[in-house]
Formats: sequence, structure tokens, C-alpha cells
Amino acid sequence: MRSLLRIELHAGHVIRRLIPLLLLFVTTTAFSIDSNQPVHHQLQIEIQPESGTLIATDQIRLPNPEREVEFLLHADLTPTLNDKRAHLASMEWLDGTVPLRRYRILTSTPTQTFTLTYRGTIAHHLAQQGERGSSRQSTPGLISKEGVFLAGTSYWYPQIGASTLTFHMQIRLPPGWQSISQGNHLPNRSGWEENHPQEEIYLIASPYHRYKQTHSGHLAEVYLHDPDPALAKRYLDATGLYLAMYEQLLGPYPYSKFSLVENFWESGYGMPSFTLLGPQVIQLPFIIHTSYPHEVLHNWWGNGVYVDLASGNWSEGLTTYLADHLLREQQGDSAGYRRTTLQNYANYVAQQDDFPLTQFRGNHGQISQSVGYGKTLMLFHMLRIELGDHLFRQGLQQFYRDYRFKTAGYRQIQAVFETVSGKTLDAFFKQWLTRTGAPTLKLVSVEAIEASPGYRLRIMLRQTQPEAPYHLTVPIYVHFSDGKPAVPYRLEMDKRDATLEIHTDQRPLKVSVDPLFDLFRRLDSSETPSSLGQLFGAKQVIAIVPEHGDSRARQAYRQLISQWQQQNPGLTLIEDGHINKLPVDKPIWILGSENRFAHLFDRQLDAQGLQEKPGTLALTLTRQAPRQTLGYISTDNPAALSGLARKLPHYGRYSYALFYGDRPDISQRGTWRVTDNALSVLLSPPATTGTSLPEISDHRPLIDPVVH
Repeated sequence: MRSLLRIELHAGHVIRRLIPLLLLFVTTTAFSIDSNQPVHHQLQIEIQPESGTLIATDQIRLPNPEREVEFLLHADLTPTLNDKRAHLASMEWLDGTVPLRRYRILTSTPTQTFTLTYRGTIAHHLAQQGERGSSRQSTPGLISKEGVFLAGTSYWYPQIGASTLTFHMQIRLPPGWQSISQGNHLPNRSGWEENHPQEEIYLIASPYHRYKQTHSGHLAEVYLHDPDPALAKRYLDATGLYLAMYEQLLGPYPYSKFSLVENFWESGYGMPSFTLLGPQVIQLPFIIHTSYPHEVLHNWWGNGVYVDLASGNWSEGLTTYLADHLLREQQGDSAGYRRTTLQNYANYVAQQDDFPLTQFRGNHGQISQSVGYGKTLMLFHMLRIELGDHLFRQGLQQFYRDYRFKTAGYRQIQAVFETVSGKTLDAFFKQWLTRTGAPTLKLVSVEAIEASPGYRLRIMLRQTQPEAPYHLTVPIYVHFSDGKPAVPYRLEMDKRDATLEIHTDQRPLKVSVDPLFDLFRRLDSSETPSSLGQLFGAKQVIAIVPEHGDSRARQAYRQLISQWQQQNPGLTLIEDGHINKLPVDKPIWILGSENRFAHLFDRQLDAQGLQEKPGTLALTLTRQAPRQTLGYISTDNPAALSGLARKLPHYGRYSYALFYGDRPDISQRGTWRVTDNALSVLLSPPATTGTSLPEISDHRPLIDPVVH
């Protein structure tokens, strides 16, 4: 299921891209199908939700006549062959994500078309999956009275080799039910057809209310379980805006429609020409302006150009870069987004957990997300900086034109950008795709010497990571005494140390190394504020609970830690009365205002004007100690802590978060301001007292928002 994707819900919920549920075996066929020539399925489907039954007839047309054909089908579906000139044999049972049988069709003469009839049940109930701290529900296939979810992972239709496919599918459903698949509606909405090569066939169904709207020849649809015209209108309008923006940036939308479909469990799926979101997700007002464009864009990357997973999944990072990151860029804060991306990598990816991008297949949780999404996002950002916006856009458009409805990997991406730019990019791609880890920069020295005439500025940088040096182009910005915006310079590094010398008429005032976070690297601790993610990302954490005080609160704190220990066995609980001072080698949670160490957070409370409202508030803070992060949780409402245990891990990028009520609900969240950056040096203050240096301008958006 290569087309399923992540949605990051910025109010604290994260629903991530669900990954292909790949079988742990290799299938073979008795013939070789040209993967550029699709197999065609002419399907007649009947769904009986109450019994979970699927009844199907599939007339299959091969690219060429064959004597032998092998296919895989769900083991609970029983096929018969409607051709007396051919023989159907069941070969073997195969264990995997779903139970399968391999079948072989033998014919006396080469045959290009054959028809199978089959029926049975598919009932794989929702199950938890995911890395530490990221458990979520999914199913490879389910037919139930709540709804139908069938995909390639369900093996609900005969799957032949590795060929792409096209289909024409008529569907019979109970009264009031409607179906969704990729492609176009059949007359009277009796089914679907898709004539562009696809990787798999989806079939979603449920009792739905349908809304529609047309934008520049594209059909926008919304399918909701309960009628809500106002909500549907907001999504229909947003669909038109995003389709227009991405057509302008990349090229024509590859499908005739895009549909928002409400799922019957909480999910964040993106399929060709539609997205399948959970009931709570759809109602969140910010989703339309944050995660929804990610879903739309996947129809260019992943569902328009298919991913060669064997070489690494480039689609997730590129989609995140041109959706989530681009929206922040249009708001003037892409540097903040990149800093958070690098901070997540530092928080969640230990050296032993890292892997090269060539091994990234999909998102299983924070570790794979921080590498596969974050590092890939930064790869494309660095490529854009290297080539410039014009050539970068040209490369994206050329890549899309060349590989629409075809499979492509990093090798093809590299070749396109080399053709467009005329540059050799082999070293760039090899370094960022095959190496693990990240460079670490240190500003060794900055010297400003008066020369005659003017000044000579000498800046020395060092790569301090234990691994071999990277080849880097480091952006360095210098503020001068003329009061103008900082001047950008580029320092090429391919060894441990490198020096930039600048001769200038103006007195240098300030030097900043990579202030816009344009490089993929491990951040210096001084560049980032303390954050909740630094506690949730650590494998070894200490939680200190009060030995004395309100018994209900103390028990609630213990239960909160117990919930987190299920996801992180390295979380250790101790009572404050058992230690005289804090350990210094691990992050620490301090729980409760009666905790003997709670006073360490008084300054944070006063500085931010935060108060603990009795009975309504759960308060969480962080602070940076010399070699560790400390976190503080306090409440006068113990009933709130159970919900806090579930919600707080989704606020990892924040320094503090305040909640109210029993659920609890978020009321405030924010990030401490960074004031002492080791990669920034103030050589001399501005001549005029009270004058501040101009802010370093962020990059212009790759494309401006489209407004109708």
C-alpha cells in the first residue's frame, strides 16, 4: 500500500502514514509481464456488509497471450475458472500479513483473457502497530457493517506478478451505501474505472452523504457519514485552491477527481485521487490548512509518480517539503519548520537507530519519521539551495512529466536534476542517501582585524562528528555596520576544518552560521530550547514522584508514568525522598508541586506568566540543565493525568504546554526563546544605542499561495 501517507495534526494528535504491509516472501510467475504494460481487470463486485462477504467476477486481460498464469488471492476467497479450455490449480498456502493461496492457470493454447469468479469473507479487525510511542490502528482489509476497506494488501482481487493494472469495476452495495475508488465514476455512479496504470485497486464503502463541486475541470467530492454541508463546503473550496497551486508548481493534476472520505476509524490515508481521514480528524478546523494539502500533493508524488521502494522512499520527504514545509514558507517561518525537523532528529534518533535513506520504506513511528521524512525533506531543501529556485522547479516539473504513472527512484531523480542543471550531482546524492548520522558544526573562532583600508574577517569552522567529514556548503551570514540586512556567504567544507576570509569596507558586527537551518546536521544544544520531545525521545529517563502529599495526586502521577512505561521500558520511577540531589546523566521528569525539586521551575513560571489554576490545569514545563533536560508536570486535578498521558507526547516540539479540564484540553503551548547560540557571535553592538540588527530574511516561497 505504497500510497498511504502521514498526517501530522498540530493540535497534538498524530496520524502517520501507514506502511505497505508487505509479505515476507517473494512471488514468482510462470511468465514475464512487461511492467510498463498493465493487466486489465473487468470486475463485477457485490458487497454484503452484514456477513462480511465479497462476491466477485473478474475478467482479466493480460498484456500478451500466455499458456501459464500464476496469481495470488486471499485464502478465504474461493475462485472458480469460467473457461473449459483452461485448468485452475491451487498450488500452495502462503503465510504473511493476510493468508494467501497461490494459483496457476494452465491453457492448451496461449490465452490473453480469462474470467474468475470467487467469493468469501475478509475480516481482519483493527490492530495496533507502530514504534515506541506511536501505536496506531490499521487493518490490511475489512468488510463489516460499519464499512469496507479493501486495498492491495487485502488481496481481494487476483494479483499477477509485479505488473501495474487498470480496471473497470461495477459495484453492488446495500441501499444507502456508496463506494469510493480511484479514477472516474461509472454512469449513475454504479462503480469506477481507471485507465492510467495503477499499483493496486482500492474499494472503500459505507453509508455516505456525498457533496461535490467542480474546479477548473476537476471534480471535488466529500463523503461524510452524517450530513454537514458547511464542513463539506470548506473542504471542497480548499481542494480547488490546492489543486490549482500544485498544477502551477508541478504540472497537470493526474486524476479527474479528488475526494475527501470519512473513514470508520481514525486514520490518515492518502490513495490515488482520494484521502481517507478519521471522523475526529476531519472535524479539526486547522487540518484543511495544515495536513490536507499533504494529502492532495501525494497525487503527484507517490500516487502520480510511483516509488521504487527498493532504492528508498523519496515520496514522503518530497511531499512533506512541498506541502507542510511550503505552507510554513508561505507564512514566513520555514526556518522554524526546519529547526523543528532537525530537533526531532536529535531527540528521537540515536546512533544505533539511524539508517541510510536508501533503506527507508515508510513511517513506523518517530524514528523512521525523523529520518525518512525529515532527512529526505532536508535533502531536497539542500538540493534547492544548491541549484536555485528556478532550476529546482524545472527539475520537479521535468521529473513529473517523465515519470507520471511510472515507477522512479533516486537514480531517476538525480538524472533529471543533472540534465536540468548541467551539474554532476553524484557526490551529493551518494553522501546524503548512503551515509547514516549527520555532521556537527562548531564555530571555532571569529577574528575581525582592522586592515588598511577596511577590515579582514576570518571565520573558522570545524566538523566535530566522530565520523568522516562531510562535503558541505555552509551558509554564513554577516551583519555589517552599514545597517543593511546581513550579507550571505558560502563556505565549502570537505575536511574537518575550513576558514572563510572576508575583506570589507564595513565593520563586521555579527557572524551567524546556518541561522536559517539550511543544512541537515545535528544541532548544537544552544541552538534549540528545551522541549518535551527531548524527554520523550530519550531511551533512558528518570521520573521523580513526591513521597508525601495528596495520595490521589501521587497515585495519578504513578499511573501516568506506568502508561508511558508501556511504550518506553527505559523510564524509571523513584520517589523524591530517596535521593538528595538530581542525577545528571539522564533526562528527568519531576512530578507534582509538592515534589522537593519542583522549585527548579519557579523561574520558568514567572518568566512566562504561567500560573497553576487549581482544579482545572495540568501544567508541563521543561528547562535545560547543563547536560540534561528537565520536565515538570503538576496538577490539582488528578483526573486529567490519564488523558495527559495520551496527549502530551504529541507536543514534543514545545517547551511548555498547559491543559485544562478532565479530558484535558490544551489552553497554551509555546517554545522558550533561544538567547545564547554557540554558532552566532556578536563582535560589536550597533553604533546607535537601542538599535537592533536587521532580522535575517527567510527564503521566499517556492510558490505563492493561490487565492480564488
